[in-house]
Amino acid sequence: MARHDHTGRSKGERHVRLTYFLMGTPAWLSLTPAGRAVYLEVARLYNGSNNGLLGLSVRDAAKRCRINKDTAARALRILEARGFIECVVPGGFSRKTPHAAEWRLTEWRCDASHALPSKAYQHWRPTGGAGEPQNTVR
Repeated sequence: MARHDHTGRSKGERHVRLTYFLMGTPAWLSLTPAGRAVYLEVARLYNGSNNGLLGLSVRDAAKRCRINKDTAARALRILEARGFIECVVPGGFSRKTPHAAEWRLTEWRCDASHALPSKAYQHWRPTGGAGEPQNTVR
């Protein structure tokens, strides 16, 4: 049972919030299952005060979602192209110790730069090209 503070808010029970609005956008409907799984893993890192500091490497995403690292890399690129996440600090092996990329969820205010939520996924529309799925879901 969840504990509550003096205002009646629950304490200790973290969750990932997926709104019907977000799941109804053409951008969400165009995601593959791997893309949706990787989004959930990025969102799982968010604790309410660390947006913009969500460190997740391609290899960690692949391990958490039990997919190939190339599939995880493609899913992160697609999530960024669709406007669900933005890369704040790119990861790489250029340092003495490798470091993971740091992401921000566009649905929430960035705690690193204090930028307002862009919710760029709202504006994405399928191009209808050869590689893009057509959304026929109503």
